[in-house]
Amino acid sequence: MNRRLLLDASSLAYRAFFAIPTSVTDERGRPVNLLHGYLDMAARLVAAREPDAAVHVYDDDWKPAPRVAAFAGYKAARQPDPEGLPEQLELLRTVLDALGLPQADAPGWEAEDAIGAIAAAAGTSDRIDIVTGDRDLIQLVRDPVVRVLFTVKGVSELRVLDEKGVHERFGVPSSRYTEFAMLRGDPSDGLPGVRGVGEKTARALIEAYPSIDAMLEDADRSQPRRRPVKGSPALRAKLRDAHDYLRAMRDVVPIRTDAPVRTWQKDPDPELVERLGERHRLSGPIKRLLSAMQGAAARD
Repeated sequence: MNRRLLLDASSLAYRAFFAIPTSVTDERGRPVNLLHGYLDMAARLVAAREPDAAVHVYDDDWKPAPRVAAFAGYKAARQPDPEGLPEQLELLRTVLDALGLPQADAPGWEAEDAIGAIAAAAGTSDRIDIVTGDRDLIQLVRDPVVRVLFTVKGVSELRVLDEKGVHERFGVPSSRYTEFAMLRGDPSDGLPGVRGVGEKTARALIEAYPSIDAMLEDADRSQPRRRPVKGSPALRAKLRDAHDYLRAMRDVVPIRTDAPVRTWQKDPDPELVERLGERHRLSGPIKRLLSAMQGAAARD
């Protein structure tokens, strides 16, 4: 059995940046709060989960052109990265390269797409845990191969989402989470969802219909056949009004599991690791990550 952690590095790095004050700096006064937080999160995950490998996966483009072409509002209101964050993301890659750790992205796509492509290629003997704070990745859950470890309080509290966990939390199968998200919307991505449809109504629609096409077809009938559309003229009207929106969401919400994944892993460079640790005051977090990796390897 091959046990892998796929770390949504973009999601975790943002969480680290905002969790630790920018007053944590290197010898030249530049913030290294993101690096401290991320390396320590990675160390805790590796120590607790003991994977055969932990792959750090990045956004190549956080706002892919095909998604924007399908829906112009996609992430349109997202604020620019705060000062000090992009530089730390680049330095994080340098540190992980020096440590000889596996990394990945998908040119032109988001980390979720690279993760999706890796997860889709996993076989029945693989076990993949995806660590993220991005709800989009829940659609990838597939027993017994793929779970999502959703960040609640950093990585000290993780919600484990297998197929049962997804159903208990959201009331829909993971195989239909994409449709649920299309109906409900996601304000963090600029997706409004169907007007007036929240989680409760979205669940009811998913339960009543085998697909969004089926619910739209029923909404168009003079006499709908199924509940909850049957007997609800207001809901029928909302679905008809959202027809074009839902069509666009088919190119926005689903993760591109066919995205071209680029992976790399350089040879460890202990001398560079030491220099980076001293120059950027990262010796402590680096040592903790190395210790966790060595401990996991020893237990194999």
